[in-house]
Amino acid sequence: MLTEAVAQSDIGTIPEAIRVDDAWLPTWPDSQEMRVLGDSRIVITRFDDVARYHGPLLAAAIAGLDDPRFRDADGAVSPWACGRKVRNLQQWNAPAAALVHARAIAFAHRVTGRGPVYTADTWASVYREGDYCMPHSHVYSDVSLVYMLDAGDSDPSDPASGRLTFLDPRIEWCCPHEPGRATRPLIPDLPPGSMVAFVSECLHSVNPYRGRRPRVTLSWNTTKVRLAGPARIDIASLA
Repeated sequence: MLTEAVAQSDIGTIPEAIRVDDAWLPTWPDSQEMRVLGDSRIVITRFDDVARYHGPLLAAAIAGLDDPRFRDADGAVSPWACGRKVRNLQQWNAPAAALVHARAIAFAHRVTGRGPVYTADTWASVYREGDYCMPHSHVYSDVSLVYMLDAGDSDPSDPASGRLTFLDPRIEWCCPHEPGRATRPLIPDLPPGSMVAFVSECLHSVNPYRGRRPRVTLSWNTTKVRLAGPARIDIASLA
């Protein structure tokens, strides 16, 4: 039974299942496991039914690159600015996107102690060859989430190509030699269908991507209270 505060937040609006093509898929499968990754600030899960919705989800993300309602303006695109953005995935009118959005909200709800959850911002990031993401934290957010839709091509000469990386002196795992001195990057293994949730202040980046096929992720910023002001600062505006 949800409390009134929780029911009135975004977690109270998501259905128990969503139909994708001819199948009803649970928002949060009964057997879904979560595990801490190196530090209590970072939690990971993976959905086993990815084959049932990844095709239409990837198609919706790529189609959004040509939709002026969702894509960023060309002036906001830079090789270091975390790929091309397709915004507001919960508005794509795609059942597969609605499913993964609901799962992200359910995940955030669980890692924050099952309290209220509000969506602050959502987007897809489409990386082409040479794109990367400068180290940054997320503002106006308590918990951020990243979902791996397509990891793209691997690079045998660079195992870290296109990998999400945490290197933060507040993460104990990153500081094996001296507290507060980050010398060891935490690089999650994120096969398609994986979702990682982390405290938004954690410093993270995406290494330069060397593949030919697009690398595509979905992201969320969530809060414990509803924001009254802006929800985003575009990283491309910080140059």
